[in-house]
Amino acid sequence: MTLGHRLVRYAIILAAGLTLGLLLSLIWRPAVVPDSESPNEASGRVQLSVERLETEQEALRAELTQLRQELAQRQQAASANTDRLQSLQTELERQQLLAGLVPLQGPGVLVTLDDSGVQIPPGADPNAYIIHEYDLRDIVNLLWMAGSEGIAINEERLVGQSSVYCVGSTVMVNNRRLSPPYEIRAIGNPRVQQDYLRNPSFLQNLKDKEQLYGLRFDVQGASVLTLPAYTGGFLVQHARPGE
Repeated sequence: MTLGHRLVRYAIILAAGLTLGLLLSLIWRPAVVPDSESPNEASGRVQLSVERLETEQEALRAELTQLRQELAQRQQAASANTDRLQSLQTELERQQLLAGLVPLQGPGVLVTLDDSGVQIPPGADPNAYIIHEYDLRDIVNLLWMAGSEGIAINEERLVGQSSVYCVGSTVMVNNRRLSPPYEIRAIGNPRVQQDYLRNPSFLQNLKDKEQLYGLRFDVQGASVLTLPAYTGGFLVQHARPGE
C-alpha cells in the first residue's frame, strides 16, 4: 500500500470517527426542561378552578329551585283552571239539559192519541172524531203538572218556546206539521204521571170523546224512554240579562 493510499484511508477513518462522535453527542445531550410553576402557584390555580365550579354549581342549583317553584305554581294554576273548566262544563251540560238541547233518557209514560176509526154517521160533526191541538195541549200541561222533566210529541221536543197549534185540521208543533197517531213521551215518575192522567177530574172532554166517538187514548208506563233534543231556534228580541 502506498503512502497516498494510507493517507486517504486515515482521512476516511478520521472523518467517520468525527461523524460518529458528533452523532453520539447529539443523542446524549440532555433535554432542555422549561421552568415549571412552583407548587404554590399550581395549588392556587386548582383552587381557583374549584371555586369557579362551585360558584357555577350554586347558580345552577338556585336556577333549578326557581324553575321548580315556577313549575309548582303553573301546575297549581292549571289544576285550578281545570277544576273551574270542569265546573263550567258541568253547569253548561245542566243548562243544556234544562233547555232541552240534549237528548233525554229515563222512565216515564207513553200517551198515544189517534183519530177515531169508526164510520162517521151522516150529519155528525167530523171534528168530534179527530184529535185536535187542544187535546195535545191539555195532556202536555197535565204532564208538566205531574212533574215531568221532559216531553216530546212524536219527534218534536217541547221547550219554553215550543208551540202547539192547528192550521185547519193540521196540527203544528214547533212549526212542523204532525200527523196522527200522536205519541206523547214524558220522562218522570210513571206512577205519579199515570195517576194524573187517569184521574177522572182531569181531561174530561177527551175521555168523553173517547167513549162517545171512539178516539184512541192509551196510557202506558215505560221503564226507559228516549226524547230527542230540541232542534229549533230561540228568538230573543227584547229580553236582556237582569242585574
